[in-house]
Amino acid sequence: MQYFLTLLFCCVFTVVNAQQSLFSILEKNVKSYYLMNDDNYKELNEIIKSLDQDPKAVDQVTVEVYQKKKSDSVMVNTALKLLNNDGSWSDINYKDDKLSGWSPKIHADRILALTLLYSNSESGFYKNPDIKIALHKAMDFWFKAKLVCRNWWYNEIGIPKTLGPAFIFLKNELSVEEMQQAIVVLNKSGFKQTGQNKVWQAGNVLFKAILLEDEKLAKRARDTIFSELRITTEEGIQPDFSFHQHGPQQQFGNYGLSFVTSMSFWARVLSGTTLKLPEESLNIIRNLILEGFSWVNWKGTMDVNALGRQFFKGAQRSKSLALAYAVIDMIYVDEKFKDSYKAYISSNYAPSKAPHITGTKHFWRSDMTIHRSLNWSSSVKLSSNRIQATEALNRENLKGYHVGNGTTFLYVDGTEYDDISPVWNWKKLPGVTNFQKSGPLPILTIEGYRNKGDFTGGVTNGKFGITAFQLNRDSLTANKAWFYLNDKLICLGSDIRTNLPDSVFTTINQTYANGDVLVFDKSLKTLSKGELSSSNFKWIYHNKIGYYPLSSTKLKITKQLQSGSWGEIAFVYDKEKELKKDIFTLEIEHGKQVKGASYAYVVLPGVAKAEIMNYQPDFLLLDNSKTVQSIINKDKTLCMLAVYQPTKLNVAGIGAIDFKQAGLYMFEKSLNGWMLYVADPTHKLLKIDMSFMGKKISLNMPQGADAGKTTSLKI
Repeated sequence: MQYFLTLLFCCVFTVVNAQQSLFSILEKNVKSYYLMNDDNYKELNEIIKSLDQDPKAVDQVTVEVYQKKKSDSVMVNTALKLLNNDGSWSDINYKDDKLSGWSPKIHADRILALTLLYSNSESGFYKNPDIKIALHKAMDFWFKAKLVCRNWWYNEIGIPKTLGPAFIFLKNELSVEEMQQAIVVLNKSGFKQTGQNKVWQAGNVLFKAILLEDEKLAKRARDTIFSELRITTEEGIQPDFSFHQHGPQQQFGNYGLSFVTSMSFWARVLSGTTLKLPEESLNIIRNLILEGFSWVNWKGTMDVNALGRQFFKGAQRSKSLALAYAVIDMIYVDEKFKDSYKAYISSNYAPSKAPHITGTKHFWRSDMTIHRSLNWSSSVKLSSNRIQATEALNRENLKGYHVGNGTTFLYVDGTEYDDISPVWNWKKLPGVTNFQKSGPLPILTIEGYRNKGDFTGGVTNGKFGITAFQLNRDSLTANKAWFYLNDKLICLGSDIRTNLPDSVFTTINQTYANGDVLVFDKSLKTLSKGELSSSNFKWIYHNKIGYYPLSSTKLKITKQLQSGSWGEIAFVYDKEKELKKDIFTLEIEHGKQVKGASYAYVVLPGVAKAEIMNYQPDFLLLDNSKTVQSIINKDKTLCMLAVYQPTKLNVAGIGAIDFKQAGLYMFEKSLNGWMLYVADPTHKLLKIDMSFMGKKISLNMPQGADAGKTTSLKI
C-alpha cells in the first residue's frame, strides 16, 4: 500500500512540476519579449528613439510599436501627476464614443507602460512604491468603471490584449479580488471570429491560461491561434503569400501585419515548451514574411499600396517597424534562417546597406505588383471583379475612392509619401487615370469597390515584369500597362474612352516637392513654384526621378502649396489643424469626352540630373493600341506584350507571332533559345495556344488557387 501511495505521489509531483515548468517558461518568454533587454534590438532601438509618437494612434500594431519606446521620467511624472484619487487620469476622456481611437484605451496603455518600468530590473523605476500604488489604483478604477466602447473590437480584443501582459507581470502582486477582476477582463475574449480577429481573441485566452496556469486551456488557445497559420483561398494567407481579410482584399499593412506580429509573438512565447510551433507552421510564417511582407517594405517604410484603409499619422514608418520587431521574434524561434532575418533588418533599417531582395513579384491573388532594384522600389495596385481594391470602415480612409485604381508609387529614399495624406489631392493619386470633377470624392463603405471586368494581372520572369488591366469604372475605360525593365518603368495607356463631359487626367506622380523641377522643352527650364504645361516636354526631373515622354502628350507640371487636415482622412483626427506642404504633381491632360486617347512615358528613378539630360531609350515601343501594348529591348532579346484581344503580329528581329488568346507574354532569348513566360489575367483559361516563328505552342495554364500565376516554357 505504501508503495502505491509513494508511486501516486511521485506521479502527481511530476505532473505538477512539469506544469510549473511550462508556465514558468511562458511567463519568462512574455517578460523577455516586453522588456527587450537583448542585443537583437539595438539597431531598431536607435530608430525608435526618434519616432514621433501619435497620441491618437488607432491601429494596435502602431500602439505596440510606441510601447517599445523606453518610457522616461517625464512620462512617469506626468502619469503620477495626472492620476486622480479614484484611479482615473485627468487627461483621458472616459465618455468618448468614437469607433476608432477610443480615448479610454489610453488608460490600459498607460497601465502596461508603467508595469514595464516597474517590472524591469534595469529601469530606474524598478519596484518604485509610487508606481505600485498608481498601478493598483488605475486597475481598480478600470475594474469598477466597466467601460464599454461602441466598437466591439476594443472590448473583446484591444483592452484584453493590452492588459493581459500587465496582469502576467503583476501576477504575484495581485490580490485575490484583483485576480478575479483581471479574469473578468480577459473573459471578454473567446474562441470566435475568423482570420486575424480569431487569432487576437485566442491570444487573449492564452494570456488568461498563463495567468491561471491552466494547461488544457493553454493548449486549446495555442491550437486555435496556429489553426489560422495555413495557406487558404479564403481569408488569411494566400498561395502567393499575400494576406486577405474582409473578403478577397489585400491587407498587408492592416490585418495581415497584425497577423504576422501575433504569430511571431506567440511562436516566441511558446518556444522551448511542449506547445512550440510545429515545423510545418514555422515554414508558413517564414515564407509569409520573407516571400510576402519583405517585398512591401523599403528602407524602413511600408509601401502606401500595402496600408489598406489605414492612412494614419506615421503609418508607413510605424508599420514597417512593427514588421521588423516580428522579424526579430523569428530569430528566436527559427534558428536555421536567422541570417535571412538579420539580413532583412540590416538592409531595411541601415541606410547604407543594399536591399536584400531585387526583382519583380506579382501577387496574383491580390492584383498587386512590386519591383525592387538596387536603387529604387515601386508598386502597382489594381483590382478586378475578383479582388476588392480597398475599404472604408470606422470612418477611416475617407478619401480613398481611387486607391487601388492603378495607384503607382515610386521610392528612392523611402520618404517620398511619408505622412502626405492630409495634403494630397486624392483625385490625382499617382498612376491613376480618372475624371477631375468638382466637389468631394464619394466615401466608400466596407464593401469598397471592384474594377468591372476580369483582365487584371501580371507576368514576371523574376527580374522584370508586366502588370496590366482594363480599366472600367464610372463610365471610363482604358487599357493600362506597366513594364518593369532593368532600371526603368515604362507606362502605357491606350483606348481611353468616356461619354461623360468631365476632364480626364492620368497622374504620373504626386509627391512632396524637394528642390526645383527641371524641364527641357526647347531649352532647359527651372520651375521653382507655379505651373507649366506643354505637349513638347523632352524630359522632366525632380527629386532623383526622371520622366521621359515617349509620345506627344500634353503634360502639366505643378509645384505648389497644398493644404488639408488629418481629420479629412480619418475621423479620429477630427480636431486637427490645417497643414500646408509644397507638392510636386506631374499629370497628363486627355481632355473631355475622350475617344481613343493614349499615353506613353518612361520613369527613371534613382538617377542623377546628368543621366536624364542625356537619356536615350534602350528599348523600342512596338505598339500601344486597343489590341496590344508592347515593347522590345534594342538587342531584340526580350519582348514584353500585354495582349487584350487575339491578334497576329510581325515583330522586327523576332518574326511572326499569332496569339489565340488575350494574356500577358514575355519572350526572352538566351544562348539556348527562347523562353516564354505567360500569365492569364482573366484567371479563366485552361490553356494558351499560339504560334511563334512558325512553331505551334500549347501551354496548360495554372488552375484553382494558382490561376493567374506566371508559367513558363522553353520554345
